[in-house]
Amino acid sequence: MSRSPRRPAAARSSFWKRLFLWGVPACLVLGAIAFVVVKMAINAYLHSESFRLFIAKKAGATLHAECDLAPLQFNSSNVYTDRFKALGETSAPFSSLSLDQLRAEISLKRFFDHVWEIEQVETQRVEIHFDGPRATTLDADAFPQTASTEAPAKPGWLPNRVEIGSATVRDANLMWKGGSLQGAGLKLAPGDGGWNIAGQSGRVQQAGLPPLEVQSLRVRVRDRSVFVTEGVFRQGSDGIVKVTGEAVVGDHLDLKSTIENISVAPFLEGDWRVRLKGNLSGEVNVSTPLPVPAIGLPVSGTLRLVGGELTALPVLDQIATFTATQQFRRLVLKRAEGEFQQDGKRLQVSKFVLESEGLIRVEGGFTVENSLIDGTFQVGVTPASLQWMPGSREKVFMENHDGYVWAPMRLAGPVDKPKEDLTPRLIAAMQGAVIENTQSAVKEGIKTGRDAVKGALDLFFPTK
Repeated sequence: MSRSPRRPAAARSSFWKRLFLWGVPACLVLGAIAFVVVKMAINAYLHSESFRLFIAKKAGATLHAECDLAPLQFNSSNVYTDRFKALGETSAPFSSLSLDQLRAEISLKRFFDHVWEIEQVETQRVEIHFDGPRATTLDADAFPQTASTEAPAKPGWLPNRVEIGSATVRDANLMWKGGSLQGAGLKLAPGDGGWNIAGQSGRVQQAGLPPLEVQSLRVRVRDRSVFVTEGVFRQGSDGIVKVTGEAVVGDHLDLKSTIENISVAPFLEGDWRVRLKGNLSGEVNVSTPLPVPAIGLPVSGTLRLVGGELTALPVLDQIATFTATQQFRRLVLKRAEGEFQQDGKRLQVSKFVLESEGLIRVEGGFTVENSLIDGTFQVGVTPASLQWMPGSREKVFMENHDGYVWAPMRLAGPVDKPKEDLTPRLIAAMQGAVIENTQSAVKEGIKTGRDAVKGALDLFFPTK
């Protein structure tokens, strides 16, 4: 009778043991089956048209563009597509964008945060145009999407966001009005609500400016704003340009740059490429509303010419002939600088100073428009150089200060063959001086002859 109460307890213990021994493996099997089923469902969705349309739709919302994504190809967690294209709306920072040979690695680490995490994106080539036709932005209420353009519905338990860890571009090409950046290598990483971009290699070209090679580039992009925190570009072995600034799409562009040892030749036209040599240094600024005005980019700054030489300038050749000083034919410039402002095809230079020490100094300003130059200058030369130019000090170079004697000069006409008014005035002054000296000599001779005749008459016919 004493053992009967223990049987139910033993039976219960045996039940829980059997439940544990069979239940845990069953749960593991069910869990494995569930995992396989879920993984298959995820893979099926990733390989589906729904996922492709979902990615295109999310990209379009982020980029403010109409996007098209070529079919996706999978290899484990890696995905590949031949092409991605986007046509920017009016609110987008670009008009068109295309990516070729796009590869990405999809991670499920944040699956339960409803995030498709793409750890790394690589694309072989990117081409972005900032000017050109754009997609029309439609009112969603007035023009609802049709079933054919909407991404098919997906299960609610699947992620509904896409986040990218980093991106690499092998060959980036950006085109804007009058210029481009081609062949750049870029690395992108998210940060501060936007993207941080680091670049190297490639070439920048802008109409009217020499091409520059990209040494390094640091850019931050957020919404419609692009901040250039550092841009270093090179021309040849010694020329360097450093740029900082910002651009806000549809609003303004403001860039500041310092340049060192940039060849002056690409900025010159016609014969001036032979007449003027040297390297430019100084500051150059671009400030303009966006879109860029039809006349082109307004550019201003202060420049100086380093290691400058000026040869074969007609007015200097004339001065060399008149003064018998051959140094005027080839001037080694100690100083050549000025402030400039260019709006489209009109270039205005002020506070211009050009000096070959101990020989000549030129001060003034000029404009160049439609290949025509018009300038007003003061030309100073040393007094000793005028010793063989009779009349030049009295009628042309009439001011004296800073170690030079000065004369005004107007320069105007075609840029490659301008005409100046200093030479004709010098010739007229010299001719006038010769005539005056001849007349003076004749008058003195007549007076001397008259005195001699009078003396002879007085000798032979003395007065009483």
